[in-house]
Amino acid sequence: MTSRSRLIILIVSLTLLSLVALGAGFAVLNANRAYVPSADTQSGQTTAADLDGSIDAFYSQKVNWGPCEGDAITPSHETPPKNLTDYQCATVLAPKDWDKPEGETITLSVAVHRSGNENAPALFFNPGGPGGSAVKILASQVRNSMGDALVEKYDIVALDPRGVGSSTPVVCMSDEERDRYNTHGVLDEADIERAQAIEASEGPDNQDEEIAFARDLSARMGEGCKEHSGDIAQYIDTVSAARDFDMMRQLMGQEKLDYLGYSYGTFLGATYADLFPQNVGRFILDGAVDPAMSSAEISALQMRGFDESLIHWIEDCQAGSSCPLPGNTEEGIARVKSFLKELERQPMETSDPERPLTANLAVTAMIGAMYNTEGYPVLTQGMTQALSVNDGSILLAIADLLNDRNADGSYAATSTDALIAINSLDYEPTGTEQDWKSQVMILRNELKLMDEFVGYDSAGLTAWPFERTATRKALKAEGANPIVVIGTTHDPATPYVMSVNLAKQLSSGVLVTWEGWDHTAYSKDASQCVRDAVEDYLVSGTVPADGLHCEN
Repeated sequence: MTSRSRLIILIVSLTLLSLVALGAGFAVLNANRAYVPSADTQSGQTTAADLDGSIDAFYSQKVNWGPCEGDAITPSHETPPKNLTDYQCATVLAPKDWDKPEGETITLSVAVHRSGNENAPALFFNPGGPGGSAVKILASQVRNSMGDALVEKYDIVALDPRGVGSSTPVVCMSDEERDRYNTHGVLDEADIERAQAIEASEGPDNQDEEIAFARDLSARMGEGCKEHSGDIAQYIDTVSAARDFDMMRQLMGQEKLDYLGYSYGTFLGATYADLFPQNVGRFILDGAVDPAMSSAEISALQMRGFDESLIHWIEDCQAGSSCPLPGNTEEGIARVKSFLKELERQPMETSDPERPLTANLAVTAMIGAMYNTEGYPVLTQGMTQALSVNDGSILLAIADLLNDRNADGSYAATSTDALIAINSLDYEPTGTEQDWKSQVMILRNELKLMDEFVGYDSAGLTAWPFERTATRKALKAEGANPIVVIGTTHDPATPYVMSVNLAKQLSSGVLVTWEGWDHTAYSKDASQCVRDAVEDYLVSGTVPADGLHCEN
């Protein structure tokens, strides 16, 4: 069975820790843990009863900072920081519906790494997704990703958006359903048979059946959100999240918001800038999402991007001495494609006799390894094991890591649920059924490796049972300070053209280009050119030249 039956894949989530973890024994994340003030620190903490229903009350609530538990801010493959006193955690309240602040409230989880400097400015960051927890990776971000100049200047702030991580979460699936979704792209056992029947069918009705199935899965996924978490899925759109960030800016005592956003975090940042241009401080948006593009346009770009990157991995693999894909590039492509076809017919045994490797899980591992070229050797290792000794254990371990699956079958986070639910509010269906069919056929004929995994984004969106208010449009942020947009030329998840587009749309956009194959460009180990562009702006306010091109 192919992933064509999968519900909707709009924007592939970015978690900055995922590929670092690939080299660390394929550990999976521990459960997210929200900070709850202890009895001796709750005194004076604002409660829902204290609020008068006004927006001003939320912006002026009291925040009680307390110690963070190490595993709350650290992924499980890393050792918690030795000096936890540098970190503080808290929860704050936000209106569930910003248009009705007098109504119910939700909680937002926030953590901060203190620079040690009195009155240090705050730098907010978002790792992407939607669905990626900033709180969970705060220590990793400080230790492994942010340059020393940023950590020394700023208090680094991690705020989990509504619906995500240890903030009030959206939950749409049970662990059993999440397993089926990740393994087969469906929600229950009956779906597996239905998907197999669709896959085996031929003729013009095949696409009609696929579209009907996508709609059905979307509707049931949405109903699952209602069943597990009530109506929170109605209020986790990016506009609402951006309003939460502005509230937190005020609660951190900042006149302006300084911000570093990756991947989906660029859309969150651009949305904030368009809503609150007067509050924009120094913004870096790395690996941009084009806010004017539809889900169909973004999905097509991503499928092409991952196809190109997988071929690049094959070429890189074949240039080495121990590649399991002998021959030229085309022969390597054919072998990988054959491997996935074989998995559709017969999943491969792994070290867990109850969990064979399916095509869905293998593709998850392959796509995940494309986020950073440092993941290439791990994918090569996994493919060598699979192709040489018919053992899918390494590929399964990679997929489990990326899916946040624990060894006992539980899931450490609901990041997949959040990704689907947030995107289903942020995007509208576009085009006609014939348009959807045409795009799918174009991509299936064009792509060399990802052709069998193209789906119907708009079909799923038409059946989402929550009302959406967002529209796709260019975001200008008129009057904002310079906003630096960084695009990587061969970024598979947020292809370069989207960074070009966003920089043009923003009235104060500045484009920086990096020649590379990774998803996003800036980290502590990034090219010196990229590091200088980011850190000179965030630390000293020096805006990089528009059109700066980094090659090293």
